Amino acid sequence: MEWNQRCRAEIDLEALRRNYRRLRGLLTPEQKYLAVVKANAYGHGAVQVALTLEAEGADWFGVATLEEGEELRQGGVTRPVLIFGYTPPQEAGRLAAGRLTQGVYSGEYAAALGEEAAKAGERVEFHLMVDSGMGRLGLRPLVEGSLAEAREILQNPQLRCTGAFTHFAVADELGEEAVAFTEEQFRRFTGFCEALGKEGFDLGLLHCANSAATILSPEKRLGMCRFGIVSYGLAPSEEMEGCFPLEPVMSLRAAVEMVKEIAPGDTLSYGRRYRAEGPRRIATVSIGYADGLPRCLWQEGQAIVRGQLVPIAGRLCMDQLMIDVTEVPGVQAGETVTLVGRDGEAEITWDRLADQSGSVSYERICAIRSRVPRVYTTPAAWRSNPDPTRR
Repeated sequence: MEWNQRCRAEIDLEALRRNYRRLRGLLTPEQKYLAVVKANAYGHGAVQVALTLEAEGADWFGVATLEEGEELRQGGVTRPVLIFGYTPPQEAGRLAAGRLTQGVYSGEYAAALGEEAAKAGERVEFHLMVDSGMGRLGLRPLVEGSLAEAREILQNPQLRCTGAFTHFAVADELGEEAVAFTEEQFRRFTGFCEALGKEGFDLGLLHCANSAATILSPEKRLGMCRFGIVSYGLAPSEEMEGCFPLEPVMSLRAAVEMVKEIAPGDTLSYGRRYRAEGPRRIATVSIGYADGLPRCLWQEGQAIVRGQLVPIAGRLCMDQLMIDVTEVPGVQAGETVTLVGRDGEAEITWDRLADQSGSVSYERICAIRSRVPRVYTTPAAWRSNPDPTRR
């Protein structure tokens, strides 16, 4: 595979498939698998990821916006797609045309969506959203009148309910208080759905288990489970690291543009925060904060060259960063630098990058900009090669 001479995000589709198969093994044959591919599949490329998982057998896909759902349809994805976020009611026709299932969170929104669907001569499929404690979107079971509001939504002739769901706030935390709150959310959600069921309403698929809850709490898997961060090989939280075998799917690499010698006392980059204490050999690398790396990374950040960890030297620039390759003999322009991933025995993980920038792995993988090409390959077979055009 030809190397992009600037930088690239390598997406290991075989690792994605293996993660899917392991996670699918947690479910019964009757339980549905929803792959969350919002935010460009957490930066991995929504269409390619969804097509890969659809071929593996994923039942549903989850997105945040109407446009994300349409992108999947235009890319050839045929399985059901659930939109978690807001779609303007006047786009009811587009929802129906795209066979997209909308999350409905209030009577007011449902009425507006139904009115627009009638104008378009369509009927919109939806899942009822229940706010059991996240405090974001959905009907609140503990609020008086919530059942009546749900009845009104479910009786709207322009809307067709095929599911109901809630979202856990702390399912990835293992402390006693967090576990108790997740249990309370589960009781609120199932109790609300049972009350509607007793009145004769068929809610369809019930789902509340995100990645963490699916792994930790089999009783919460219900009719469908939603797999997000774990699909991409990352743990939902630091507490859950090692709870389930996963393989990182994305690696981040860039090319050395130039190698230079600097003298004792020389400074590097904006602010002149780096000052050489002795003769150093510095490589300029073709990736920066405009590509999605955190600017603060220069304080503790590292990269890998020829299988060796080296420090980042000086503040990151918009399009470049510098690394100290004094201890790695022979580094030349055109070589490959790994910012996240494995090279030989050395590895930098997304969690490590997140820790160094005071962030979380979710944010770091989503932050990789669109100008960084996504290259679908198998990085597990990758090793340093002085000639980056050869694989």
